[in-house]
Amino acid sequence: MKIVLFASGSFSFSTLGLGFLSKILHWPGANILLVLGFSVFSLVFVPSLAKYLYDKSE
Repeated sequence: MKIVLFASGSFSFSTLGLGFLSKILHWPGANILLVLGFSVFSLVFVPSLAKYLYDKSE
């Protein structure tokens, strides 16, 4: 579970960073990177973080 948490967090934040950089520099593909980063963040990282913190508190 910890591996999924750290891997999805690293992937989502790196794609978000590249997406924001691409958006600022007006490079093509920025919207795809932003959508991919926010999707992984909201659909994988946040639920796995919530489950990890819930399991850790018990």
